Amino acid sequence: MTKERLRIGDEIEGTVSDFGMSGEGIVKLGAYPVFVPFAIVGEQVKIKITYAKKDYAFGELIEVLSPSKDRIKPRCRYFGRCGGCDLQHLDAPMQEEVKRLNLVRTLMKNAGLDIVVPEVVSGARWAYRNKLSLPFGSLGKHGKTVLGFYEKKSHWVVPMKSCPLHGDWADKLIAAVTAWANENGIKAYDEKTGKGQLRHLVARYVTTLSVTVVVNGDNLPHADNLVKKLDAVFDGYALYVCPNKTRTNVIMGDSVKLIHGKETPQELGAFSAVVSPLSFLQVNDEIRDRLYSDVCKALDGFEGDIVELYSGVGLLTAEIASRLPDAEITAVEIVPSAVDDARSLMKKLGLDGRVTEICADAVEYMSSLETSEKCRAVVVDPPRKGCDAPVLEGIVKADFGKIVYVSCNPATLARDLKFLLANGYTLTSIQPYDMFPQTMHVETLVVLEKVGQSKKCRM
Repeated sequence: MTKERLRIGDEIEGTVSDFGMSGEGIVKLGAYPVFVPFAIVGEQVKIKITYAKKDYAFGELIEVLSPSKDRIKPRCRYFGRCGGCDLQHLDAPMQEEVKRLNLVRTLMKNAGLDIVVPEVVSGARWAYRNKLSLPFGSLGKHGKTVLGFYEKKSHWVVPMKSCPLHGDWADKLIAAVTAWANENGIKAYDEKTGKGQLRHLVARYVTTLSVTVVVNGDNLPHADNLVKKLDAVFDGYALYVCPNKTRTNVIMGDSVKLIHGKETPQELGAFSAVVSPLSFLQVNDEIRDRLYSDVCKALDGFEGDIVELYSGVGLLTAEIASRLPDAEITAVEIVPSAVDDARSLMKKLGLDGRVTEICADAVEYMSSLETSEKCRAVVVDPPRKGCDAPVLEGIVKADFGKIVYVSCNPATLARDLKFLLANGYTLTSIQPYDMFPQTMHVETLVVLEKVGQSKKCRM
């Protein structure tokens, strides 16, 4: 069958020749690609076309006629319906190789970088997530309230009772919260109508449990009954309510209120700290500790002050300050609660004399920063959108001797590297990390140095 004749509903057979950027298999009809989720390179597959355009098509995997040796049985019964995982059908070594190749190709395509990328640093494959974030939804004609993940490319909630990416604490929490909601007749928020009270359940479990219910209102209805449910399964926890009455799909509101329990410091590597539900924290404790250690190694022997952008609750700041006792560090973070957490942590660790916490937008801070005679380094750990152009321009203008960049998105990393490499920097190291096993996401650490800088700035 030729590409000109492909129509939605057509069934074809073919051999998977490559992986796509989202981990899907690619079957080619000549030069015409058909993207097939859950298909593996080398497999002979039967496909049903679900979307067809002039230059490409998407297909549904109907049957694997010749399975790959890398194919395994997914552990989760929701895999394929839930949009949380992409790669449970692949064994661990192949998952890591797919992510590494995706990074290689993205750097080549978006930045023209033809470089050797080492193997992905990995750790535990299951029960690694310390954070749970689930939307509430409605099921059936009576509107039973459920919790789950969204289906891929939709806002339809797939009801779930468990998730193997989390520990059994998550299963117990899902059961308790859904029982509370239905026993008390509390409905899920409807994005179309703006009605309903329950929007999201957000929880974090590092050493103790923190539970936040995001509501379309000011207060948590029947909060006392939820406390009774949680008391029955957890020895200790902190319960928060987070009002969010905006007509958007943003998960959290601007504030949280503690309504039961107490804020307890979480054990985070070498430190312990209270982490606000509004603050960012890497979801994989094991890989976070390895990544942060490698960031510090990249700065070993560095002489000069350090600026850290997107510094969050200060965990990486504290690691750097502890490892570089002579460095003055300016940490910039836009979320006030995260800045408060960071200041408390620095004071507790006796680092507040060398660390200055600034609550500001990275763009505003870098736009006002002038060139310094000091040989400085900048550490950036931006969200998925990468660094805004004014941040990169500010880095170049300030003439930093070294850039340590932590990325969670290969596409925006490549974009930002292209700019920095064209403006006086050279790439000295790159390392990917499997922060999110079973998904296509990959964390990457890159180190850049100023071309022609003095030796005192070098690693």
